[in-house]
Amino acid sequence: MATRQQPVPRRRLRTALVALTAPVLVGTSAAADGAGPDPRPRAHILSASWGTDDAVGCPTGETGLDNIPVTFNWFIDPTSIQPADFRIVRSDGTTTTPVCALQFPPDEPDEAQTVNLIGDFGDSVDGPTPETVRVVGGLQGHGPQATRSRPVGHPRADVEPLSGGPYIVDAWTIRPAVYAGDANRCTVGRTFVRVMWSNGLTAYPTGEEVGEPVVASYRAVYRRTDGRVVRLAPLAVADLYDQETTFNSDNMHDLCLPRRPRGAQLERITIAAGLIQDPNGDPNLAQRFVRVR
Repeated sequence: MATRQQPVPRRRLRTALVALTAPVLVGTSAAADGAGPDPRPRAHILSASWGTDDAVGCPTGETGLDNIPVTFNWFIDPTSIQPADFRIVRSDGTTTTPVCALQFPPDEPDEAQTVNLIGDFGDSVDGPTPETVRVVGGLQGHGPQATRSRPVGHPRADVEPLSGGPYIVDAWTIRPAVYAGDANRCTVGRTFVRVMWSNGLTAYPTGEEVGEPVVASYRAVYRRTDGRVVRLAPLAVADLYDQETTFNSDNMHDLCLPRRPRGAQLERITIAAGLIQDPNGDPNLAQRFVRVR
C-alpha cells in the first residue's frame, strides 16, 4: 500500500516568503562528473512562473511584493546570485530588477535549481504584468550530474501568468552522492527520482501537504532494453514538510521507487489533474512529462 513519506525534522529558516515556483524531461541518465560528458552542457531556464501578487517579502524587511520562481536545468551556485543578475520586462515595455533573489523555499544543497525572484513585477488586476525574465549578470552553475561551476550565460524565458497552475518542468534520477545528507530524502525504495515543478506544491484544494492521492497517482514510466514499458508506482513521496508552513512548500517531490529494471531508461512522469495547487490556489492539469532525447 502506498504511504506518505513522514516528516524529518531539520533546521528552519526564519523568513516568511511564498513557496515556489509544454513539459520536457531533460537528460536523466548521465554519468557522474568525470565519468562521461555532461548531459546538460548548456544552462536553460525551464520555467518562470508568477507565483503571487503583493503577498511576499524579502529578508531585508520589504513587504507587499510579488515573486517569480525561476527554475533552471542546472544547479545555481548560491554565492554567484545577485538581484541585478535578473531583468524582468513588463507588458508595457518597462523593466525592473528584483529587490532580492533567493534560493528559498528550496534551500537544501541538492535543491539549487530554483531562484526565487522577489520584487514589484506588476499588478494582476490593473497591469502591467511581468512578461519575460532574462539572466543579465554573472550567474554560475552546473548540471545535476556535474560538480564544477561555470557561467550560466544569458538565457531568457516567458513568465507564466499568475492564474496558471503548476506543471512539471524537469525530472532526473538522484545519484547517491547528490542525495547524501538530505534531511528529507526517501527512506524506502531503491530508485529515487527528483520531479521539479514550476511553482510551489500543496494539496488541492486544502493547501495542506500532499498525501495519499498524490502518492497513488504519480507514475514513473521506464523503457526496458527489450523495448517493453514498465510503469513504476512510488512507494512514497519525499521532500515534504521541509519548511515551517505549507505556504512555504517548495517546488519539488522525490519519488521513492522500487528498483528499476536493469538498463531501463526513464521516459516520462505522469500524474492526474486536480491534485496539486500552487501558492495562488490554481490546480494542476494532468501531466505527461516526456523525456527529450
